[in-house]
Amino acid sequence: MPFISDTFQQSKLAENNVTIKTTYIADGRLLCRSTDGADNEDIRNGIRCRKEYFLEGKLAHIEKLFDSRIEYTFVSNEMTAEPHTCANCGFGATIKAFEDGCPYCGAASNIDYTDKDLGGKHHYDLVLKNPLYRIITAVVDYVFSLLLAFLFIVFTSRTFNGYDLLKVFLYGTILSALLYYLFYICDAYVVLGPIRRFKAEQNRKQMEFWKRTGIDQQKFFNNLNYEVSRKLYAKPGVIDYDIIDYTDFREYEKEGELCVDVTMEVRLVTLRNHRISSGYRKETITLRKNHQTIKLRPGMNSMKCPNCDANVDVTKGFCEYCDTKLGGIQEWTIPDGSIF
Repeated sequence: MPFISDTFQQSKLAENNVTIKTTYIADGRLLCRSTDGADNEDIRNGIRCRKEYFLEGKLAHIEKLFDSRIEYTFVSNEMTAEPHTCANCGFGATIKAFEDGCPYCGAASNIDYTDKDLGGKHHYDLVLKNPLYRIITAVVDYVFSLLLAFLFIVFTSRTFNGYDLLKVFLYGTILSALLYYLFYICDAYVVLGPIRRFKAEQNRKQMEFWKRTGIDQQKFFNNLNYEVSRKLYAKPGVIDYDIIDYTDFREYEKEGELCVDVTMEVRLVTLRNHRISSGYRKETITLRKNHQTIKLRPGMNSMKCPNCDANVDVTKGFCEYCDTKLGGIQEWTIPDGSIF
């Protein structure tokens, strides 16, 4: 059994014979993790820098755009070496031996860890996910440079012929190369200035929210990622996703409960017609405080059904023996009727 936070994706990948190898930068080193366990290095506060998607063992897709301020933590090797005893039959071994259930009786267990970060970013900024901004800047720069070159030739030459027209393009090209950086900086002040001020306001609102409510930031973002993955991997064809940027954060009360709307830019990686591709979309989800949370401890957790006392897999949401609905494991959850 994979970690609780990985369960939804692992089943989707196994179903489609897809493996993902992710490279992280952590403490100045490049470390890798693969969904098939071939690379399983422990990572603390790592930044994603590359994802390779293998379909039936062949490289089919690569992603290289990630926000360097979103960090991830994995300590699986450190944890799975710890001893564990099956609460159902008493069989004892290391946690790793229980990944697919108890080796002796098959009873389910639940693997999790508390010292983790599944992609939190406690401030907002702008991520330019495509070269459009630079292309527009280059076009404006070149047109302006051609205009200056044309005016220079017109006012310094007694005649204007085909040779002068060639000089306009030559001088304009040289001038545009010299002025590009200046245009880039000017555009940044004009175009990005309002966005930067908006982001600064979002930062202020969020920092004030954490301070006023006392909510654990890391737990909130871990819960957010868990709930987003639970919903996204239920969509046909979705095999992976990355939150590229958080763009809005709004709190309010509904029916006496604190709710938080989080808007984010998400990259969805899909498998359709034996082809892997990616696309971007904006998602807004609502998280609400869950007052019936199953408390998890680090390492292996053996959950019991409140009705029949059987060992249960909490990621299924119900007991496989008597169909009793189980409480959630996340302190912050997506309420019924969300936009997903």
